[in-house]
Amino acid sequence: MSNSNLNPRGLSIGGKDIWVVDDHQYVLLVWGTLFQTQKQPMVLVSIDYHPDTNPPFWLWAYQKAMAIDPEREAELVEKFQKRMMASLVPLNLNSVRMTMDQMRNDEHINTAMELGYLRDYHMINCMEKHAYSRGSHYLVPESQFGRLEDVMFKSIELPLEKIGSEELILDIDLDYFLHPENFELDLDQNSIFADLVKQAQIITVARSKTYFDFLRTDEFTIDSCEEKLIELLGKIIRK
Repeated sequence: MSNSNLNPRGLSIGGKDIWVVDDHQYVLLVWGTLFQTQKQPMVLVSIDYHPDTNPPFWLWAYQKAMAIDPEREAELVEKFQKRMMASLVPLNLNSVRMTMDQMRNDEHINTAMELGYLRDYHMINCMEKHAYSRGSHYLVPESQFGRLEDVMFKSIELPLEKIGSEELILDIDLDYFLHPENFELDLDQNSIFADLVKQAQIITVARSKTYFDFLRTDEFTIDSCEEKLIELLGKIIRK
């Protein structure tokens, strides 16, 4: 499961598979592989600076529609989106891989819902508390940006009892983290993130370098951020 951009590349820690992608939409290939194995849709918990829940192929369809006939934009966008979705076969990952160039890195979650890879999602982010017909969004207060302590999860009222009974995928975008100190998590005092890590069937990590570099607030490199997250995940998994 790879391509020239190393999307995705995997490692295993204590029997837990962790997949890292450069561009967030490539997690679809990982989630699709899990769907092939599990034969059932999963529930996603995603931690991200942005709410990556735009409709499938929206930007590609919008740009194409505007180039053809701006007055028919809404009609054409829907037509082009449906055409792209019709080309995807949930159990044929090559059909998904072939559309990656038309998919933005904030359209993968609802694409996964449409394909049946996911049946629900919990989107923890720092920008919007959307209210859509499917899935749930949780807005992190500014004082908690980048943090993984229990106080953050409690501040957004994440329904831990409900999530605790689900088959989970944990998804993390590195652009959520602003400082190296975000990974200095006292696991004796903070258990919610650790519980999510242990419960997850797999963990996907998006590097999102462009957004990471834009949002970072100090001398914090993408490679250092990835390394610190993997170290924290390993510490939790092996504990």
